[in-house]
Amino acid sequence: MQTSPLTKYLSGVYRLSKGALNQQIAKLNVRATQSDLLLFISDHPNLTQAKIAKANSVDPSLLAKDLQVLEQHGWVQRQANPADKRSRLVALTATGEQTAAELKNLNAQWWQQFSQAHPEIDLAQLQHELEHVYDALRQEAPHD
Repeated sequence: MQTSPLTKYLSGVYRLSKGALNQQIAKLNVRATQSDLLLFISDHPNLTQAKIAKANSVDPSLLAKDLQVLEQHGWVQRQANPADKRSRLVALTATGEQTAAELKNLNAQWWQQFSQAHPEIDLAQLQHELEHVYDALRQEAPHD
Protein backbone atom coordinates (compact mmCIF):
# COMPACT_ATOMS: atom_id res chain seq x y z
CA MET A 1 0.00 0.00 0.00
CA GLN A 2 1.25 3.45 -0.87
CA THR A 3 1.52 6.20 1.72
CA SER A 4 -0.85 9.10 1.19
CA PRO A 5 0.95 12.25 0.03
CA LEU A 6 -0.23 14.24 3.05
CA THR A 7 1.08 11.66 5.51
CA LYS A 8 4.32 11.42 3.57
CA TYR A 9 4.88 15.18 3.63
CA LEU A 10 3.79 15.77 7.23
CA SER A 11 6.00 13.01 8.60
CA GLY A 12 8.83 13.97 6.25
CA VAL A 13 8.75 17.64 7.30
CA TYR A 14 8.82 16.57 10.94
CA ARG A 15 11.71 14.12 10.50
CA LEU A 16 13.82 16.38 8.30
CA SER A 17 13.33 19.52 10.36
CA LYS A 18 13.91 17.58 13.58
CA GLY A 19 17.12 16.12 12.15
CA ALA A 20 18.40 19.59 11.28
CA LEU A 21 17.35 20.95 14.67
CA ASN A 22 19.07 18.05 16.44
CA GLN A 23 22.39 19.33 15.14
CA GLN A 24 21.63 22.68 16.77
CA ILE A 25 20.49 21.28 20.12
CA ALA A 26 23.33 18.76 20.43
CA LYS A 27 25.43 21.47 22.07
CA LEU A 28 22.89 21.58 24.90
CA ASN A 29 23.33 17.83 25.49
CA VAL A 30 19.63 17.27 24.76
CA ARG A 31 18.16 14.58 22.53
CA ALA A 32 15.13 15.18 20.29
CA THR A 33 12.57 13.42 22.48
CA GLN A 34 13.94 15.14 25.54
CA SER A 35 13.71 18.54 23.85
CA ASP A 36 10.09 17.86 22.88
CA LEU A 37 9.29 17.00 26.49
CA LEU A 38 11.11 19.99 27.93
CA LEU A 39 9.24 22.33 25.59
CA PHE A 40 5.90 20.69 26.34
CA ILE A 41 6.44 20.85 30.11
CA SER A 42 7.56 24.46 29.79
CA ASP A 43 4.25 25.26 28.08
CA HIS A 44 2.19 23.01 30.41
CA PRO A 45 3.74 23.00 33.91
CA ASN A 46 2.48 20.86 36.76
CA LEU A 47 0.61 18.26 34.74
CA THR A 48 0.55 14.66 35.85
CA GLN A 49 2.72 12.16 34.03
CA ALA A 50 -0.45 10.49 32.73
CA LYS A 51 -1.71 13.75 31.19
CA ILE A 52 1.68 14.44 29.62
CA ALA A 53 1.74 10.94 28.13
CA LYS A 54 -1.77 11.30 26.73
CA ALA A 55 -1.19 14.79 25.33
CA ASN A 56 1.95 13.60 23.55
CA SER A 57 0.56 10.23 22.49
CA VAL A 58 3.38 8.33 24.15
CA ASP A 59 3.38 5.19 26.25
CA PRO A 60 3.39 6.14 29.97
CA SER A 61 6.23 3.72 30.73
CA LEU A 62 8.41 5.27 28.00
CA LEU A 63 7.56 8.73 29.29
CA ALA A 64 8.61 7.67 32.80
CA LYS A 65 12.03 6.64 31.45
CA ASP A 66 12.44 9.94 29.58
CA LEU A 67 11.40 11.91 32.66
CA GLN A 68 13.95 10.00 34.71
CA VAL A 69 16.68 11.13 32.30
CA LEU A 70 15.44 14.73 32.45
CA GLU A 71 15.42 14.50 36.24
CA GLN A 72 19.00 13.18 36.26
CA HIS A 73 20.06 16.21 34.19
CA GLY A 74 18.35 18.43 36.76
CA TRP A 75 15.85 19.77 34.21
CA VAL A 76 12.60 18.50 35.76
CA GLN A 77 11.25 17.66 39.15
CA ARG A 78 8.45 15.28 39.96
CA GLN A 79 6.45 15.67 43.11
CA ALA A 80 3.42 14.04 44.64
CA ASN A 81 0.12 15.41 43.43
CA PRO A 82 -1.68 16.92 46.46
CA ALA A 83 -5.02 16.06 44.84
CA ASP A 84 -4.05 12.42 44.21
CA LYS A 85 -1.02 10.97 46.01
CA ARG A 86 -0.82 8.13 43.48
CA SER A 87 0.13 10.49 40.67
CA ARG A 88 3.06 12.83 40.25
CA LEU A 89 3.16 16.38 38.93
CA VAL A 90 5.97 17.35 36.60
CA ALA A 91 7.54 20.80 36.37
CA LEU A 92 10.79 22.28 35.10
CA THR A 93 13.52 23.30 37.48
CA ALA A 94 15.25 26.66 37.05
CA THR A 95 17.90 24.87 34.98
CA GLY A 96 15.16 23.20 32.95
CA GLU A 97 13.50 26.57 32.32
CA GLN A 98 16.80 27.95 31.08
CA THR A 99 17.36 24.94 28.81
CA ALA A 100 13.80 25.19 27.47
CA ALA A 101 14.33 28.89 26.71
CA GLU A 102 17.52 28.05 24.81
CA LEU A 103 15.68 25.32 22.89
CA LYS A 104 12.87 27.73 21.97
CA ASN A 105 15.44 30.26 20.79
CA LEU A 106 17.33 27.71 18.68
CA ASN A 107 14.06 26.45 17.22
CA ALA A 108 12.93 29.98 16.32
CA GLN A 109 16.32 30.79 14.79
CA TRP A 110 16.29 27.63 12.70
CA TRP A 111 12.82 28.31 11.30
CA GLN A 112 13.72 31.95 10.66
CA GLN A 113 16.77 30.88 8.67
CA PHE A 114 14.69 28.31 6.80
CA SER A 115 12.09 30.97 5.99
CA GLN A 116 14.75 33.34 4.68
CA ALA A 117 16.28 30.60 2.55
CA HIS A 118 12.85 29.68 1.13
CA PRO A 119 10.79 32.86 0.68
CA GLU A 120 8.51 31.00 -1.72
CA ILE A 121 7.04 29.12 1.26
CA ASP A 122 4.49 31.03 3.32
CA LEU A 123 5.22 29.50 6.73
CA ALA A 124 2.62 31.67 8.47
CA GLN A 125 -0.11 30.33 6.19
CA LEU A 126 1.18 26.78 6.53
CA GLN A 127 1.17 27.09 10.33
CA HIS A 128 -2.36 28.49 10.23
CA GLU A 129 -3.62 25.55 8.18
CA LEU A 130 -1.79 23.00 10.32
CA GLU A 131 -3.31 24.53 13.46
CA HIS A 132 -6.77 23.83 11.98
CA VAL A 133 -5.82 20.23 11.19
CA TYR A 134 -4.32 19.76 14.66
CA ASP A 135 -7.38 21.22 16.40
CA ALA A 136 -9.73 19.04 14.37
CA LEU A 137 -7.74 15.91 15.18
CA ARG A 138 -7.62 16.80 18.88
CA GLN A 139 -11.43 17.22 18.89
CA GLU A 140 -11.88 13.83 17.24
CA ALA A 141 -9.47 12.07 19.61
CA PRO A 142 -11.10 9.79 22.18
CA HIS A 143 -11.54 11.46 25.56
CA ASP A 144 -11.32 9.84 28.96
